[in-house]
Amino acid sequence: MTLFIQDPSDPASEYLIDKMLDACNSAIRGAGAFAFLSKGGVKLFLQDTAFVNFANRGTFDLIIGIDAITDTSAIAALNLAIAAAPTLSAKIHIPSHARSIFHPKLAWFQTPDGGILVTGSGNLTAGGLRWNIEAFNITALTTEEVNTLAAQWQAFKDRCTANLFPTDDPHVVTLLERNAAMRRRPSGPRVIGVEEADATQAQEVEVLSTIQIDQPSDVDVVPPVTNTSEVLVAEIPQSGSRWKQANFDQHTFINFFGASTTVARRAYFFHVKSDGSVGHQEVRPAVVVASHNYRFELDAASGIPYPAVGRPIGVFLRVAARTFMYTLLMPGEPAHGYMTTLLNNAVPNPGARMRRVVFQAHQVQQAWPNSTLWGNLSI
Repeated sequence: MTLFIQDPSDPASEYLIDKMLDACNSAIRGAGAFAFLSKGGVKLFLQDTAFVNFANRGTFDLIIGIDAITDTSAIAALNLAIAAAPTLSAKIHIPSHARSIFHPKLAWFQTPDGGILVTGSGNLTAGGLRWNIEAFNITALTTEEVNTLAAQWQAFKDRCTANLFPTDDPHVVTLLERNAAMRRRPSGPRVIGVEEADATQAQEVEVLSTIQIDQPSDVDVVPPVTNTSEVLVAEIPQSGSRWKQANFDQHTFINFFGASTTVARRAYFFHVKSDGSVGHQEVRPAVVVASHNYRFELDAASGIPYPAVGRPIGVFLRVAARTFMYTLLMPGEPAHGYMTTLLNNAVPNPGARMRRVVFQAHQVQQAWPNSTLWGNLSI
C-alpha cells in the first residue's frame, strides 16, 4: 500500500486522476463508488483516452451518490460517456434511511495478473481528482485478493438492489433537479448540521451544531489566478511541418513546466478558447527523453498552418503543479500584438532566437486585460 497526498501546490505531487488513468492502462475490468459526480469529473476520467481504451476491452461498473454535488449536468455528461463506451454501466444509489448518505470514494481494477485498489477522500469531480488537497491509497492486489474484492462488490450490489436506480429514473431526476436548484440559490451564510458540513449536503438535516458556511462552490472551477501566478509567454518555432509539437528550451521545460530528467511525470494542458470555454484535458509526458527533445504537443495548433510571417505565441498560465491553461495567438490577432509588445519590453531585438519569458499574472493581465484566461474557468 502506498499513501499519496494530492497537493496542487507541490511540484512533486501526484494527482488522483494520474493514478486512476494509470490503472486503466492495464485493466480488464473494474468498478468504482463515489459520493459525488460532476461534469468535470466525467470529462477528466470517463472521457479520457486511457479510460475509453480500457472500456473498449473491458467493463467498468460505477455507483454514484446524489445527496449533494451531483446534478443534472453531471448525469447528462455521464450518459454521454455511457453512450460512447457501452461497457460502462452506472447506477445511482439512493439510501433507504433519510439521515443516511452514500459516501464512499473507491475504485478497483482487475489486471491480467492481479489488481489495483484506489481508496481515498477524493470524489469523481474535478476538485477531487486534481484541484483539492486530498489523500488516497494505492494497493496492489493478488489475483486471489481481486477475486475476493469482486465478490464483495457483487454482494454489496445484490444487498442494495432496491437502492440502485437508472440515471433516468424519475426519482433520480427529481433529486438531481433539487441539487441544481440548491446550487443556484444565492450564496450566503446559513446554519447547517454537522452531517451536512461533512457531506456538503443540500438537504435538511437535524441541527447538531451552529456551523455557518457559504453555499458549496462549483467543484469544477479552476483554482483562481492571483497576481503572482506565473505565466509563460513563448514564441513557438516552426520545427518543420509539425509545429503543434511546441519546442522549448531545457530551462523552461524543467523549471516552468515541471518536467524531470529522472522521474516519469505528466503535464496537463487545457486550451482556453476565445469564447472562454475550456477544451479537453491534454495529458503529455513531462520527462526529458534520451534525444533531449523538450516539447509538448498542443492540440490547439492542429490543422493550423505555420504563419508565413511572424511567430505564433503561446500563453501558458500555471494554475497548479504541472497544470496549465493555455491559448495560442497568431500574427494579426490583436492579442498577439499585446504579447509581442510585452516580449519586446522584456527582450528587445529578439533576432533568430525564440523568446520565452515567465511573467507574473498581473503583468500579462495589464497588457491583455480582456483575455479569457482571467475569467472563472471550469473544466
